[in-house]
Amino acid sequence: MRLGNKIAIVTGGGTGIGEAIARAFAREGAKVAITGRRKEELARVVKAIGQQGGHALALQGSVTNEPDVREAVESTVRTFGRLDILVNNAGNLFYAGPLHETSDQIWDETFDLFMKGPFRFIRAAIPHMLKQGGGSILNISTVGALKAIPNFQAHAYQAAKAGVVMLTKTVAMHYAKQHIRCNCLCPAGVITPGTAGMLEDPQTKAWFEGLHPMGRLGQPEEVAEAAIYFASDESLWTTGSILPIDGGVMAG
Repeated sequence: MRLGNKIAIVTGGGTGIGEAIARAFAREGAKVAITGRRKEELARVVKAIGQQGGHALALQGSVTNEPDVREAVESTVRTFGRLDILVNNAGNLFYAGPLHETSDQIWDETFDLFMKGPFRFIRAAIPHMLKQGGGSILNISTVGALKAIPNFQAHAYQAAKAGVVMLTKTVAMHYAKQHIRCNCLCPAGVITPGTAGMLEDPQTKAWFEGLHPMGRLGQPEEVAEAAIYFASDESLWTTGSILPIDGGVMAG
């Protein structure tokens, strides 16, 4: 197993990409703590992992709440003894609209979730990784952090996610000698509960798929397979990498 004896936290692990990553990690031998705001979704994923012979822990809370973040990290270490892998994935639906119609509140809330959330978890996890001699941090950003997309006006979201890309690089640079790696995945459109609503409209679905040269959206499991590599010892010489998983979007 590629993640045997490793301990991981996956934020936003109750649905979508986070759920797929948690399940894939457990399949590869990791013990996984999943965080999220919805208790019932976390319980469902933990049960599913247990039925497959894996080990998982549900930790209800929000990445926007510092006590929740610290308790999630401490509970994981108390339960499993260490922390080898942190996946910053949490996020929900975001505001899209013209920049001149974007309020300070929308901007600040977007940054608090998508930019400051990963910062909080990295800050809480690093002391444990330093103590044990290393670890792997994986941030989930978006292809929208790497390029502007026609007819997609998500200014605050894209700016916050671009910040996650640079945070990945600064953490990678400054903790490399302590054997703490930090990498980033940048998916394009992925079929998740968060995108399901917009895909119900045939015209919107066709537009969304048309953004991708491969002509389709991705599956959460396709992102999860890449996450396994960055979490595993196969990537011990890889840090600061930004990997688009995008159906060809960045090729254009």
